[in-house]
Amino acid sequence: MFAYELHQERHNDLRHRADHWRLLREVKAARTAQRRARRVTSGSTARSDTEGASSPHGSLGSPGSPGAVRRARRPRPAA
Repeated sequence: MFAYELHQERHNDLRHRADHWRLLREVKAARTAQRRARRVTSGSTARSDTEGASSPHGSLGSPGSPGAVRRARRPRPAA
């Protein structure tokens, strides 16, 4: 009888862990979906608001403009 009770406890523990893991996975997926939705809506509104508006410092992509952002190149691993 003792072995059966140990088996039941182990089974219940594994089921509890699996349920907990599933719940965490669903919560993480929901957070990711919210984050993506927020990024899409905020990105599209920001782009539509500034479309056609010229920057006083010129384009950020041109290297000679005062507002240009320069990034250091990262070394690429040998393939």
